[in-house]
Amino acid sequence: MKQFKTIIAILLCLCTLALCACNGTPSTQDPENNKPLCDGKNLKILAITSSFGLNTTQHLGDIAMAEGCTNVVVGRLYASGCTLLQHVSNAQNNTKFYEYTKYVNGSWAATKANTSMQEGLQDEDWDVIFIQQGAAQAPLANTYHTGGNSHVSKLIQLIQDKIQKPDIPFVWNMVWAYQSDSTQPVFATTFKGDQTAMYNSIINTTKEQIVPIKEIDAIIPSGTAIQNARTSFIGDTLTKDTYHLNNLGRVIAGYTLYSILTGKEITAVNVEFVSSYDISGYHVLTDEEKQVIVEAVNAAIAKPYEVTQSKFVNQ
Repeated sequence: MKQFKTIIAILLCLCTLALCACNGTPSTQDPENNKPLCDGKNLKILAITSSFGLNTTQHLGDIAMAEGCTNVVVGRLYASGCTLLQHVSNAQNNTKFYEYTKYVNGSWAATKANTSMQEGLQDEDWDVIFIQQGAAQAPLANTYHTGGNSHVSKLIQLIQDKIQKPDIPFVWNMVWAYQSDSTQPVFATTFKGDQTAMYNSIINTTKEQIVPIKEIDAIIPSGTAIQNARTSFIGDTLTKDTYHLNNLGRVIAGYTLYSILTGKEITAVNVEFVSSYDISGYHVLTDEEKQVIVEAVNAAIAKPYEVTQSKFVNQ
């Protein structure tokens, strides 16, 4: 009888350990043990996105190469203002709805118009898939589902079906609140021009609608990194038009994404200047700005759902 009880106790311990292992998947919800989604040398990521995803991924390739990656491919299926529900419809109907751009080891290739999601998904053997909600809808929980059915879960299922790679990691881009002087409709009406209210709504919606989805391997706290940097001497000057990021803002978002993908703490900014495909031109990073980037990104990874006050208040 005593031997039987010993065996039962051992089995219970093993079951407890197994449950801990299953429930211990690292992500931004567990910032102390961030799970690398690439090996630090090779990176192939496809973003299915609207313009805020373009902002987040614009400098990722240059950042990854500056940090020592030798094989970098960043693909982007882009449609202006595209929502989760529209992505689902495009996937279901194989609609040629997207502009497709691809960065390969140092340069962006020409944009290919009228591309379907399936074409982009099958263009490379991707390591990671990046998804997000449209910027105006991101803070609004009721835009993430219809009748209780999650658009995120449906989109993930459709993507997995198309590439036949059920274990591919998915990352979610938690975007930023608009600049405080923005006159964009969702900001002016829904949030009455209150940046903190918009940021908090993005946080709460992410926790409610995204965190419970087991297929999401990590959440990119780009919005928190931007909000952290806004508390520094840089201030609320990280957009070019009150909602799309400027080059400095894109570097912050890019390093946040890079840190999530590699599981690495940022110790230094190794890109010296960044250029853009649009009227933003190029930006030479100062030493003071680099300090803010390192601080803002690392604080966002450690505390993705709250703002951390910068210590770099005076330039």
